[in-house]
Parts: sequence; C-alpha cells; structure tokens
Amino acid sequence: MGSAQRVSVVRPMTRSHLAGVVDLITADGLPGLPPCHPGELLRATGLSGTPSCPGPTAPRSFVAIGDRVLGAAEIARDSTGDVGSIRWLHAREEPAVVGELLDHAIARLTGCEVIEAFTSGGVGPVAAGLPTVRRTTEEALLARGFAAIPAGRYLFRSLPSAPMALPDPPRIEVTANARRHRLTIPRLAAATVSVLTPGHGMVHWIEVHPDHRGQGLGAQLLNACLRHLHRLGVRQVIGFLDDHNLTADDGHGRVGAHMICTRAGFVTGAQLATYSKLAGAGGG
Repeated sequence: MGSAQRVSVVRPMTRSHLAGVVDLITADGLPGLPPCHPGELLRATGLSGTPSCPGPTAPRSFVAIGDRVLGAAEIARDSTGDVGSIRWLHAREEPAVVGELLDHAIARLTGCEVIEAFTSGGVGPVAAGLPTVRRTTEEALLARGFAAIPAGRYLFRSLPSAPMALPDPPRIEVTANARRHRLTIPRLAAATVSVLTPGHGMVHWIEVHPDHRGQGLGAQLLNACLRHLHRLGVRQVIGFLDDHNLTADDGHGRVGAHMICTRAGFVTGAQLATYSKLAGAGGG
C-alpha cells in the first residue's frame, strides 16, 4: 500500500471515471487473471447504456475521489428490497478509502434486512468471494459487523507448453459454442473451458458421473482441457474450486477435485470468502 489517501467526495460513477476504475480493478488482480478491460466494466456497471437489470434493483456504482479516482464499488438490492449487496469494491487496499466506500454502501442500503458482500462476483471472470489476501477490505468488513463465510479457492497455472497426454486416454469429444468449449467423455464426464482474452483461459467446471468417480476420468478430462486450451493459444489458466470443506462427503467429489487440480499443476492463488451482515449487527 502507498501513503494514506484522503477522500474528498463519493459520487456516482460516470464514463469519465472509467480509466481510473479499470486501473483499480487491475491492481487488485490475482495471478493468472487478465487485466480488466474497459468494455467489461462498461457492461458490468450499465454505463454502456444497456444495464443488465434496469429498474430500481439495478446495480449502482460509485467512486471515491481525491486527487484522482481512489476507489470504486457497486451495490444492488434484490427485487424485494430486503437483501442488499456490495457486489465489488476496489481501493488498492487503502484503509481510509475502503472504509469510506463501505460506509457509503451501507448507508445506501439502509432498510435492507441483510447486507451481503462479494457474493455475486466482480468485473470480468471473477467468482463470488473476496480474496482473503485483501486483508484491509476483510478487516473493514469484519469491523462493521459482517461475518465471513468460506467460499472455496482461486486456482491458476501457467501453460507455457502443452501437458503430456496421460496414459490410455479415453475418447473425448469437443464442441464449441461462442467462446466456450465443451469437452466430454460420452456418458461419463464433461467439462467447459473458455478463452477469456488472448493468452488467458479458464476451466469453468468438470463433472464426472457419480457412478464412475475414482477411475481417473477427471484427471484425463482436465489434462485434455489444458491441452485443448494450449492449442487455442492460452498460456495462463484459471479456475475456482468450491472445496472450502474438504472433509464433507457431499457427492460432488471435492476432495478428488482438489487432488486432481494439484496434480495437474494448479496452485492456490487465494482463498475466497463472502460476507453477510444482519441489519443493526456490529459496527458501522
């Protein structure tokens, strides 16, 4: 973090703030993530003129201004008005700016029975959850009465060369739909991958039929996904793993998925957490 920054005003985000907010989001980027693109921010905030959910529940974005754009955040309410959400917040982890944005967001969500934070993803290919490496934001949320809820982990790996094929690979079918590609071992397992930006890709999910787990199909399919992404020019791959309770046997193969990803070269870039606060709870 740099020197302490002084917020002079918090105001609605406009197109004039676009470059500054893109810089804030990119500065908070995790390893393997592509830089934030202005088009993503325009679409996510509705500044493009076509908000994804217009009306009183449409997200509202705002910025903290000092000598430049110091921070930005977005809030929304559900259709009932009872549940508010701080969808994302970026401020280079400057304590004063983070606090100012959170206090403004909470005030704007007055009347909500519950306020959630970081439960709906951010701008770009970001899953729900605040990376816990962002300690300043985490501590500010806790100080204002929010409770943390583990939300899995963010994974990434470099892909300078294609992994070698595993022995005895099964027949894998590939179908493409827009930017997403589906790889399947017919009737046994399926996965979806995509190219996010040139050089950057994502494994969205892998699912093995419950009757055929423990046979190495998940490892074979993940290996095929990485080889396929490499052929498409991807050199950085990301993914999200909902494995925050590795002792739970919930039928989703979380323990197996964690082992498969680790053996395939993925490393943990950050643990993730969402947050929730009842009206009137704690500080703030």
